[in-house]
Amino acid sequence: MSAQSPTPRPARPERSARPERPVRLSRRATVLAATAASALLAGATRTSWIHATAPDLTGTVQQVEVMGAEAAPAVLALSLAAIAASLATSLSSAWLRFLTGPVLIAAGAGAAFAAYSAAQAPQDAAGSAVASATGVLGAALQAEATAWPLLTLIPALAVAVVGVLVLVVGRTWPTGSRYRSAALAAPARRGDPAEDPAAAWDALTRGEDPSILSNEPGGAGDPDIEDDGPEPPVPERPATAG
Repeated sequence: MSAQSPTPRPARPERSARPERPVRLSRRATVLAATAASALLAGATRTSWIHATAPDLTGTVQQVEVMGAEAAPAVLALSLAAIAASLATSLSSAWLRFLTGPVLIAAGAGAAFAAYSAAQAPQDAAGSAVASATGVLGAALQAEATAWPLLTLIPALAVAVVGVLVLVVGRTWPTGSRYRSAALAAPARRGDPAEDPAAAWDALTRGEDPSILSNEPGGAGDPDIEDDGPEPPVPERPATAG
């Protein structure tokens, strides 16, 4: 008895590799990133940036903690402008990103420059706050910057980077004009508003009164028109002999 050779199984067709879609940064993710970076930038101005000492009117040396909003007021103002630009980016407008993108770049770069300047020259940055605290204008003061001015560079540069992304990636975002063009390209649906509620809404969209359309003479909703079938023939008058 001969051994039977196993029947070969048909080879499975190889699945074609699906093309990988490019990763796109959505509008929502960009808005969230810009808003978060701007909020961190604004929050950094509520920390102590400079430790300063200066004499008051009585000659007593006072220790003054200079906050970021006092050492670099421009950082707080630019962070608020960045928050407004971030929220405006959420609007579906094709040209708006050309406004909000540069605003975010300028706000981030300006805030980074102001924070770095405060870290490099703490005496100049603390002069106004020390004068308000001691009541002495132009007194000799000693100032030392903390780590917060340099840490503020991180959210400031992040705001600028998001502004670049708004300009580069923003062209792939859907805009409201696409939806409007699709709605205009769709064929207008007409029907009897009395029988089809959707036709009534379509008539209102076109600026027409559905009650007038349904009651027009000859319309489908005209109650005065009845279908009585074909009219009976008129009998011919018999001819009379002259």
